[in-house]
Amino acid sequence: MRDIKNAPIPVALCVLGYLGPQELSLFLGDIRLPVHRVVLLIMFCVAAYVFVTRRPIRLQVFDYAFLGFNLWTVMAYVTHMGAGPGIEYGGSLALESFGSYMIARIFIRDEKSFRGALSFIFLAVVIAGAAALPEAIWGSHFIHETLHKMTGYYHPVGYETRLGLTRAYSFFDHPIHLGTFCASIFALIWYSERRRGRKLIKSGIVAGSTFLGLSSAPLLCLGLQGGLIGWDRITTGMKSRAFLTLSALVAGYAVLSMLASRSPIQILATGLTLDPWTGYYRVMIWTYGLENVANNPFLGIGLSDWDRPYWMHSSTVDAFWLVIAMTTGLPAVFLLLTAILSMAWQVHRPRFGPLDAATRKLRLAWTFAIIALALAGCTVHYWNVIYAYFFFVCGMAGWMADGFLIKRAALVMQATHENDTKDANGAARRYGDVVDGRTGRRGGDQRPLPVPSPRPVYAFPNSYG
Repeated sequence: MRDIKNAPIPVALCVLGYLGPQELSLFLGDIRLPVHRVVLLIMFCVAAYVFVTRRPIRLQVFDYAFLGFNLWTVMAYVTHMGAGPGIEYGGSLALESFGSYMIARIFIRDEKSFRGALSFIFLAVVIAGAAALPEAIWGSHFIHETLHKMTGYYHPVGYETRLGLTRAYSFFDHPIHLGTFCASIFALIWYSERRRGRKLIKSGIVAGSTFLGLSSAPLLCLGLQGGLIGWDRITTGMKSRAFLTLSALVAGYAVLSMLASRSPIQILATGLTLDPWTGYYRVMIWTYGLENVANNPFLGIGLSDWDRPYWMHSSTVDAFWLVIAMTTGLPAVFLLLTAILSMAWQVHRPRFGPLDAATRKLRLAWTFAIIALALAGCTVHYWNVIYAYFFFVCGMAGWMADGFLIKRAALVMQATHENDTKDANGAARRYGDVVDGRTGRRGGDQRPLPVPSPRPVYAFPNSYG
């Protein structure tokens, strides 16, 4: 928690906004503005101002892909609903996704601010978990019930018991969102915490808070990150470990497909869930949902009801990726996948590599977190807060994928360790940073400098794209 003071204020406010219950929404005529949208609207304006006036980052391919995804989303809804309703609905989605992404992208520009933001998210997990514990034990959603009495706004909540406990909502729209929010930072906490004792305590808090949602998908998200952490530990030093792992997974899938009477996806969906029926129903959602995508591949069906058998009474689609394909078409899925994959590629490119071992761990942790969230999105639909939060997590890694920021940090740090304040200031001015004239440190840091190394500590490439 010592890093929490380094969290940029807009980022901290954004994370706090994610804990805002729906009962605290503001109404402007027919438009409802939940707490997180109000915060995003204000902070996005601040981020836009900072970007235009200070140019703290240079836009990369993945930035344009994220922008393209949101423009396509708005265009698709305008096509389906007309100009007014389409801009209103599509614009609210764009605010949540692109707004969250850009706030993280603009204000998280180095390891220091990244750790600060992560500490603030962990604090939010602690608060959410503390609120969820009495709900799970006593079976009362007291936050939503109390706010309903105070504001008159009713947010539908259900009372479902699993393993002798009530599924907790905490501040979120659904127990599955509570679990997903908490589970998302497991790998980040594991790799960012330096002390083993604190690492175990914090990871336990994250796991416990995730469990209180009593949802299969977040628990699988948690388990997947744990598996990836174990894989990293076992295969460290192994050549081509990613290729070998993928080959083993493909081979295992092929063998299971030949030997089993059901597909591996069906086995996983029904065997690794707290309720096998929900797993089977999700398989049916994908089966018939993909038929709707095949019939409307370009722009989707918007908010229209989708074709399905009569016995599937609910129109709910519990799959983030499938909802995007069904409502706005396959190009939207392509643009979003392009954005995430290109960012991950840039994060792990050797010439944009981290400056030290600590950043290398953060790079791996973010990758594990985004893999877990993306796969959880196959069985969980992200909407409202968790939809915005997903894109916020994407934006958190922008500094590791941005060659402009990596080069700036390398130049300043190398000049600083060589005790050359003139070169440090030149690099800082060229790349938009501030170096203190007395200490040679960035951002006015007044701590005494370490003993200079006889040779440069931070090596960086000669060219950057």
